[in-house]
Parts: sequence; structure tokens; C-alpha cells
Amino acid sequence: MEITDVRLYTVEEGTQGQLGAEEGESQYWGGGWQTEALIANPMSLYPEYKEERTSWMGPGQDPFVVELEAADGTTGFAANYGGGRYACDVVDTHFRRFVEGANAFDIERTWERMNRAQLPYGQRGLTMMAISGVDLAMWDLVGKLTDQPVYNLLGGKSKDSIDCYVTTHADVMEHMADEGFLGVKLAAPWSQEDGYREGLRKTEEMVAEARDLYGDDAEVMLDCYMAWDKEFTIRAADRLKQYDLKWLEDPLHPDAVHEYADIRDEIKPIQMAIGNLAFGYEHFHQFLQAGSGDIIQPEVQWAGGMTEVRRIAEMAKPHGLPVVPHGASVYNYHFVVSHTNAPYAEYLTVSDGREVRPVFDAIEGEPIPEDGTITLSDDPGFGVELNRDIVEPYEPAN
Repeated sequence: MEITDVRLYTVEEGTQGQLGAEEGESQYWGGGWQTEALIANPMSLYPEYKEERTSWMGPGQDPFVVELEAADGTTGFAANYGGGRYACDVVDTHFRRFVEGANAFDIERTWERMNRAQLPYGQRGLTMMAISGVDLAMWDLVGKLTDQPVYNLLGGKSKDSIDCYVTTHADVMEHMADEGFLGVKLAAPWSQEDGYREGLRKTEEMVAEARDLYGDDAEVMLDCYMAWDKEFTIRAADRLKQYDLKWLEDPLHPDAVHEYADIRDEIKPIQMAIGNLAFGYEHFHQFLQAGSGDIIQPEVQWAGGMTEVRRIAEMAKPHGLPVVPHGASVYNYHFVVSHTNAPYAEYLTVSDGREVRPVFDAIEGEPIPEDGTITLSDDPGFGVELNRDIVEPYEPAN
């Protein structure tokens, strides 16, 4: 079945489910916790960009949508929360030639053509986000054409339901404590840029509060978002072991392959989770060969789509390492339910972080956890629809 049309959309500003809190509610709060709250990040080095991530985040982190239409009128789509109009530019001006006219079932060949074509100028970031959007839209389209959920196309269910942990901010973590999640992951507000002793003290107090709030049976994790250096990571781990912290996530730069390997053993029994900002299987191959991590966390919507993350999972399996996709999306859930070495999934609180709600407003029918667990329907494709009320047709720059 031939793909006859590629349609691209941008998503209306302020509709991604990340806004809603009132400014000044607490010590660390700005607006929506994902973008305005105090969260340690690679730009924490610069005081003028430290307090709010929106002060330095660019349009490459905006959402976009790819919709594909087959010759019989069937459509498939993917809503990606990164790439924005820049990813649309790449698809429109470059990848379109490899998609329109292609057989909808030739996902591997189409993926490879896009990947090889962008090697001279891409290989990560926006170009991989663009590839991911097209790839996921193709999986959705094939599911619609065959009247099968994507997880069946991936080999069927490896589990009947998916246990989830919740990612939130320290200011609002109490609202998720009784929602049945297997654990909580906190965005780290502090780093060495706050002073080693002060940053470590505050981090320990936050983790201690989370352990007390969630109890001894819950897992507690910490997302460090590439903001820490080696010294802060090792010293933090030493202080946090007493709280039975499960993992530290992405504390160093994503290319610090050997640095991760150097400190992995030093922080045990705390595990190292890596891969949020790694793109393509080659980057993960480097991690695996160097022994850089314990939990492998590709972004399905960024690392190359379902096609590439399946490869990453197969590489991780001989190493005995679990693959827990970073972020929360229906795409992650179809991957997790169909792979034995993907034991659970992430659910991300949005808006003001006070209730369990859909993550991405551009998607209608997104599955959300009930008592910390997600059960997928047998609807074809990814089982969701595009919210056309908040998307706008992409317009090429003049």
C-alpha cells in the first residue's frame, strides 16, 4: 500500500500539558513544573538561566506532528514532543522524497534511507527527532491498515499490563504518593553550582522526604538532567545510599561514555540510568561496550523511533540490562508491553503536577495509569487520535 501524502503540523503554544501552577506557590516553583520549576540542568552554570528552563530552551524542543496517508485513504500519525518546526523543515524539504510513494509496510527501508541521507549534517538531535516522528507514524499507519495494535506488530504482549513509576517535582510529590505507582523519580533542583555542601545537603533532605512520604516499599530515583559533575555525583551517591535510592539518571553530559563507566562502580548499589539524550543505536553501543550504565533509557520519540529503539533493546538484552524508555507516551507503552527486558514504564506528571491526567494534549485517547498501572486496548495502530483542535498546518519559512 503506497503512502501518498505527508502532512506536518505544529502544536498550539501552551497546550502541551505543562502549564497551570500559580507563580510563587513555594520555594522552587515558577509555572508548570517541567519548564518553570527550579530544576538543575546543563545551563545551571549561568545564573541568568538557572531558575527557569524556558529562559534557555529553544523551538527545537517544541512539539510537532507527522501524519501519513495511504492510497486507500487510511491515515497514521505521530505526535512528537521534540523537534518543533525545525523537524518539520527536515521532513518537508528532505525526508518527504523517501516517504511519499513508499510502501507503507517498508518501514525498515524508509528508516534506512532517511538515516543515511542525513549523515552528512545530522546523526542526532533534530534530524533523529524528525526520523522518529516519521517512523512512529508509519507504525501507526501499518497498524491501521492491518487492524492490529502496534504491540501485536512488535510480537504481541509480553505482559498483560504495565507498572509505572511517576516522575514529578519535590514541591508536588505528595500528590502522587497514594496513586499506586511502583516508585517516584524526582527532578533534581540542585547541583555543584549551588555549592557542593549546600547542593548535597538540600538533595539529601529532598530524597529523605520522598522516602518518608512514599514508604519503604516504593522505589525512589533521581533525574539529574546532565547537570552534575563527577565529584558531585559520587558524593551525592555516598550520602543517598542510606535511603535505598534506586538510580541516578543522566548526571553527566551524554557523550561522557567513559566517565560514566568510571563512576558506575563507585556509586553502587545505586544504579546508573543513561540514554535520555543519546541518539541512534551507535551511541547506545558505546555505552554498552564501555559498561556505562545499569538502566538503558532511550527516548522512543527522539532516539530514532520504534524501529531504532527495538535495535537498542536487542543490543542491551545480552548484557542483561533492562530498557526503560525515558518519558511518558503511548509509544513507550506499546514498546514496554511487547518487550520482556522492558519491565515497567515512566509516567510523567504535567500541568500543576497534582493529578494523574493525559501527558500530551495533541493526542486524544492517551492511556493513563489507574492505580499505577496501564492497560492498553486492542485498537489498531497506537490506539489514539490526533486532537485537530490544537494543531496547525506547518507553513515553510519564507
